[in-house]
Amino acid sequence: MERDSGSWYSNFGTWYYFDIGMTELTQHQIPQDYEEYVDSAGRCRRFRYCHALLDRHDNPDSTKLCHLLCKSLFEQCSKFTPWEHEIHEGFKGFRESEIFNYLESICRDERNKNINKFLIVVKFGVFTRSNNALDYDDYDYYDIDDEELGFVPASESSIEALEKVSDLGLEFRCAICLEEEKEEVKRMPCRHVFHAQCIQQWLTNSHLCPLCRHAMPSVS
Repeated sequence: MERDSGSWYSNFGTWYYFDIGMTELTQHQIPQDYEEYVDSAGRCRRFRYCHALLDRHDNPDSTKLCHLLCKSLFEQCSKFTPWEHEIHEGFKGFRESEIFNYLESICRDERNKNINKFLIVVKFGVFTRSNNALDYDDYDYYDIDDEELGFVPASESSIEALEKVSDLGLEFRCAICLEEEKEEVKRMPCRHVFHAQCIQQWLTNSHLCPLCRHAMPSVS
């Protein structure tokens, strides 16, 4: 399945992951939405997968389909709800824009000109440290590699070498905490900027940029 690289948000206690992708629909029935639970290497990972059909012949409304996917992803009640803690409204707003732009782009992409029916898949994940109070009996276990998910710390020297930024624009918003406060800011080699405290703490857990997944030197 064709996928974007995914995007991340952290409140320093919980990490949220979002990804969207598509494949050509080759069967008559759209797969049911489902949830998945993973516990390995001391981390709990909980995912929700939602599906929707985009059909060129039906004059698809990207706005309507986007709202449908967001409702299924963030609001739908189920036995397993990975968003048991409140999700920042800014995170949900950014994801809605991301879904809309993705739907519009795949229809315009010349590589997809011979595809009429797209199966859209959105994935939302929550990552926390393992908690003995959680009941694991109702879930299946999967083995997901930490490196695949980006949970490999950046090297201490690369974190210390981040460039300090003083000439911030008026519309700056840290993509990690989603706040606009003009406190100390640092720039990564990929040119993305974040609050210094936010990106330093981020890189102690993951060596990948939260926005573009640029790889920093990692702890070997």
